[in-house]
Amino acid sequence: MSMGSLEEQLRPQLLSGLAYERLLAEIVSGRLAPGQRLRLDLLAHSWAVSRTPVREALTRLSDMRFVHVSPNAGTRVANWSRVDMIERARVIDRLIVKDSLTRSLAGSAAESLPGVLTTRTPLADTDCELVAYLDLAEALISREFGRLGSLIVGDHIEPLRLFVAPDTARRHGVDVDSGRPRRRALLTAARAALAQGAHGAASEALDAFGASFLEMLGATPAAFPRRGADSEPPLR
Repeated sequence: MSMGSLEEQLRPQLLSGLAYERLLAEIVSGRLAPGQRLRLDLLAHSWAVSRTPVREALTRLSDMRFVHVSPNAGTRVANWSRVDMIERARVIDRLIVKDSLTRSLAGSAAESLPGVLTTRTPLADTDCELVAYLDLAEALISREFGRLGSLIVGDHIEPLRLFVAPDTARRHGVDVDSGRPRRRALLTAARAALAQGAHGAASEALDAFGASFLEMLGATPAAFPRRGADSEPPLR
C-alpha cells in the first residue's frame, strides 16, 4: 500500500508546527489574553486547516503551560506570567548552555564550530544582546542534542525570543534596557573567548550574562546562586 508522497506525509506535521508558532506568538504577545477561550473549530476554519494540526498545537502549548484544558471551561489561554519565562531562562542558563559548552566544545577546534559561536565581531548598535544570546544557546543546544535540541529550542528559547521583544517585555513589567551595557560586553567577551578556544573564559562570561538576564526578568539573586558570586569575571 502506498504511503503517499513525502510532502503528503510531512504536511500535517508542518501545519501543526505553524499552528503552534502562530498561537505561541499570539499568546506571548498578549494578543490572546489569559482566560481567553480558544475554539478549535474557529481556529481551524480561520486558518483554513483541519482540526488535527490545531489540536496538536494546543496540546503542545498545554504541556508548556500556556494553555489550560478543562472539561467544563474548554480550552483557554493559561494565566502565565514572567515567572514562567524566568524558569525557562534558568533552564537555559544552568542546564543547557553550560552543559553544552562543557561537553560539546571541550577539545573542539574553533574552526569546526558554528559561526555564531566563534565570531569576534562586537554586537552592532542595532543588535539585541538578548536575542544574540538565545541564538548562541540555540547553536549550542543543536550541536549537543541533535533532534531533541529542536524540541528544547521550541519549548524554551522560542518563547523567550518572543518575550524579550521590547513592547511585550514592558507589558509584563520587564525593563529590557536594565543592565544592557554589561550584558553586551559579556556576550562580546564570550564570543571572542569561543573564537580563541578559551572555553573557560567563555563559560565565565556566559555565567555572568545568565545572572544578568535572570535579574532583568525579575528573579532575585538568592534564587540563582552563582559560582564565585563575590566576584565578577573580567571582560576580556
